[in-house]
Amino acid sequence: MRRISLLYRAAALSLLAVVSVAVLPVSPAAAESSPAYEAQVLGDAHIHQAARLYRAILGREAGPDGAAYWGGLLADGYAIEEIAEHLLASEEYRNRSVGDHIVDTYQGALKRNPKAAGYEFWSQFSDPTAVVVAISDSTEHQLITGTQPPPGRVQLAHPQGWVDAGHGVFVPPILLEIRFCESRGDYKAANTRSSARGGYQFLSGSWRAYGHAARYGVSTADKATPAQQDEAALITWQADGTRPWNASRHCWN
Repeated sequence: MRRISLLYRAAALSLLAVVSVAVLPVSPAAAESSPAYEAQVLGDAHIHQAARLYRAILGREAGPDGAAYWGGLLADGYAIEEIAEHLLASEEYRNRSVGDHIVDTYQGALKRNPKAAGYEFWSQFSDPTAVVVAISDSTEHQLITGTQPPPGRVQLAHPQGWVDAGHGVFVPPILLEIRFCESRGDYKAANTRSSARGGYQFLSGSWRAYGHAARYGVSTADKATPAQQDEAALITWQADGTRPWNASRHCWN
């Protein structure tokens, strides 16, 4: 059971906003959203992830109320992407933005401008929110702030018949068959004849095209955690079914 409802939090936050500029009010869209992941006990990892997002997007440290509030929503199961979108839509962000979400995030989180190679890497992704979250949760930003890595996330609900892929991500059974055929379940597998990597043998181009490189902050699938690879396979399957793995259809079909 969640500790407190989102609507109650929103009401409490509106009162806090009167006395503290560290807290942003919740938008109607945010108040109507639903948790996407299982609720967890609020811990430092949730608060730290929220605090990093303040630096990355607003370019300043979060006040204790702001970090605790947004960290509480993360613990309640709300996606970090939802919170990022809310902060990106704020007037405070618009006032500090130079019109480039990559430069904004580097300056806010890492306190520097991106190098040419870094800018080129992030600019190939079409989802600004995913890029902002990936940079905010990067190892470099964690080291700068002395904060814990993002908390693990477990999907809240899944269709009947889906199964746990082994790391808390529920997927249709066909993806387990594909994973076995592609790599025998080896998340570090590397094809010596192509750029295919990881448990599901994502080609590097496909990994980028589906937004996984930006989403997880790694250039190839084998560098992502097993749970991230399972989630990436699910996202890919939801977009295009089994088509991305047609080359191995003879094995899993």
